[in-house]
Amino acid sequence: MTRLTTEDVKALSDRLSDFEAGLREVTGLGLRELAMGTVAQPPVCVPLHGTRVAAVPVTSGEGAIGGFSDCVAAILGHLGCDAWVTAQPDVRGIQEAYDGGAEVVFLADDFRFIALNTRNGRCVDDDPATADGYVTALEAAAGSLFGRDVLLLGLGPVGRAAARRLVSRGAAVEVVEPDEARLHAALDVGLKVQPVTLAAGLSRCDLIFDATPAADLIDAADVSPGTFAAVPGLPSAFTPAAQAVLGARHIHEPLAIGVAVMAARALV
Repeated sequence: MTRLTTEDVKALSDRLSDFEAGLREVTGLGLRELAMGTVAQPPVCVPLHGTRVAAVPVTSGEGAIGGFSDCVAAILGHLGCDAWVTAQPDVRGIQEAYDGGAEVVFLADDFRFIALNTRNGRCVDDDPATADGYVTALEAAAGSLFGRDVLLLGLGPVGRAAARRLVSRGAAVEVVEPDEARLHAALDVGLKVQPVTLAAGLSRCDLIFDATPAADLIDAADVSPGTFAAVPGLPSAFTPAAQAVLGARHIHEPLAIGVAVMAARALV
């Protein structure tokens, strides 16, 4: 998965309601319900409505992505939070958020995207939050993951977190990871995944979790009416033709689910 651009962020903001409508069509869950079902089973009620949450622009490294903090705040507002973007960036923005009564602060640099609860110090990382949220969506779409074969593409930070969550939900995880060092590192720490080729995995699995930055790996001929794809990042491994065949079953939006789960975990 790659760094978002200003154009990516604008597209996310513009289609947030459409994405949630598609999510609800396939999973039966809106963003709030999905987030609450991710942080606890059975789902818990998280006090999102009216909670003061600030998004702080960060200018270090490659700099703030244009519109990123505004998009985060828009997602949080969609969830019912009293969300805003601080006028100041960086440390001054954190101070502004705290002085403004923010219970949770969202901020991201080139390497980390976190939600920090200013009251209890709880810090939530985007990678596992996004992975777990998309596994929840895949599970809801499939009805259950218990005993199901799931094809996982990639064992980066999101892929490893997804593998752990998938296994915990009873799935048999087949993984495509061309980086031998990364694959062996995952196996050495006891991650219960079965390495396969892409062709072999596609021949057996209707449930696919895409955690790779590679584009256009899976074409329309590789998907069936029973295929569900969880695709948290950009670009998608599915070709435009495959995405068209899948429709809403191509669950793909690289920010909203992660932000929703981060907010819920920060507040639970």
